[in-house]
Amino acid sequence: MYYRIYRSFLTLSIISCALSVSLSQLFLLLSFVFFLFLPKKTKFTSNLVKIIFLFYAWQIVTVLYHFSASGFDFNSIKHAFRDEMKDIFLVTAFVSVHGIKPEDRKYLYKVFFVFALVIVFTGFVSIFSMTRLSRLISDLYKTSTSWPYQHHYGKITNINIYLPIGLMNTHLTFGGLLAFIFPGFIFRLYDSWYEKETLSKIVINAILLLLVSIVFLFNNARSSLLGALVSTIFGIYILVFIDKDISKKMLKRIGIFILVIVVLIFTGYKTTNAVKRVVDPLFGGEKHTDSGRTFIWDSTFPLIEKNLIFGIGSGNYQKEIEISRKEKEKENKELGFFYEVTQRGHAHNDYFHLTAIFGGPQGILYLVLFATILYTLLAGNVPKKIRFMTYGLVGFFFSGLLQCYFQDDEVLIVFYFLLGYLNLYAESEKNTTELI
Repeated sequence: MYYRIYRSFLTLSIISCALSVSLSQLFLLLSFVFFLFLPKKTKFTSNLVKIIFLFYAWQIVTVLYHFSASGFDFNSIKHAFRDEMKDIFLVTAFVSVHGIKPEDRKYLYKVFFVFALVIVFTGFVSIFSMTRLSRLISDLYKTSTSWPYQHHYGKITNINIYLPIGLMNTHLTFGGLLAFIFPGFIFRLYDSWYEKETLSKIVINAILLLLVSIVFLFNNARSSLLGALVSTIFGIYILVFIDKDISKKMLKRIGIFILVIVVLIFTGYKTTNAVKRVVDPLFGGEKHTDSGRTFIWDSTFPLIEKNLIFGIGSGNYQKEIEISRKEKEKENKELGFFYEVTQRGHAHNDYFHLTAIFGGPQGILYLVLFATILYTLLAGNVPKKIRFMTYGLVGFFFSGLLQCYFQDDEVLIVFYFLLGYLNLYAESEKNTTELI
């Protein structure tokens, strides 16, 4: 009985990641509670588990260090868990997945695919919606005060085009979710082709890839696009040099397919202003937020330098970055305006932010976590279709070069669900590929 309830809540939590962060976290909490009562669970012995444990253990060490430095003021701990440390709960997504029975791993694969479909279809619908889709739902039961409209791109013929964010609140968060699922759709189409499945399946997978590509392009979160590109290249590398699946003939076909896509985008670029506004930033057209990153990075470096071991402490970034920013203004008076107007909620780089908050050891552990994920995917004992689904984990660490996706709970919860699913196979001693 506990298992059926646990599996139901886990299913709801994964799928609702595409709908509402509040719902997904509520169902995650319930699934974790019932997970604790399961008589049989996968053992936690892999390198991924060890690194994650060390990663968060060091965060706790830094919290205790700053607690003692504050004269044992418990407000420092409360402050820490209201900011960066609040997301430590999301690691239960990684843990909860390990309650799934071996015979239900195929079922869980389908759950992740449903999540991906919800992302694609809500994203596609939001391209044509002036009103945020989340507002259409929330306004049914509460009075919302947030801005109700989406960013307008322009028109294609007489159709208004808007920046797609699905049911999320920002296009960057939605872009982060798209980066997780996009490589999966590419390799799902490849697998249909490679396995010579029925024409109808190949066509359906081709249509899905086209839809997610359109949504991703119009979403225009370049950090996420970078991550998805790296994930895809990584997957192709494994297929060519490790699996040795891709022949010269297949590479030629893939090249033709890419060429067709490029021609379509170029045609749209030349004929419609909406597509032009989407494509320009991808090839050097600057967005108003671009230069701001360099100023926030420049203000963050002194925080890292002065607090190299234990960091400035969770919850202290807003206060410390203001001090650092003011000092930089004094040093560079001609740039004072830019230091003033730069967004300062986080460092706009996961590596810089984690290192500033928790010190150099945390930055090193984050790199080790990345290396461990690479090793797990390259080891060869993970079924091909599971690898296809989890390649987005690789790109996550590249998207983090330009954004703080590790601080975004709507993205981080999906990261841990996928990482937990990958770890199910890392924990397994089986080397045979399961048929899905």
